[in-house]
Amino acid sequence: MELHITIEDNKYMEKFFKSFPQYEEEVKENIYHKLPDIINHRPHKIKAAYHLKRNHHTILEYKVIVKNMNFRAAYTQVGNEVNVFFISSTTIKRFFVSALENTTLVD
Repeated sequence: MELHITIEDNKYMEKFFKSFPQYEEEVKENIYHKLPDIINHRPHKIKAAYHLKRNHHTILEYKVIVKNMNFRAAYTQVGNEVNVFFISSTTIKRFFVSALENTTLVD
């Protein structure tokens, strides 16, 4: 399935890229090129962000691996539309979900 990937422009994404400017290009490359491959061919790498929803859709998350740094990204998928809206350097899932839950991005 061909996916349409978008990276949302919001204050949380802006803060993330401002904090990690040296990884911005690689993280975006990962999102645009590796995420579709993971969704289509390695779905076991994708997990629900526990009970969290956004616009009534389950929030999914995956680990973004770039060079010597790891991040975790949250997104929703509706059909072939994938919207990445939150990234954190917090890679432990329960802490990542807790940080996401404390934003205005969830229902």
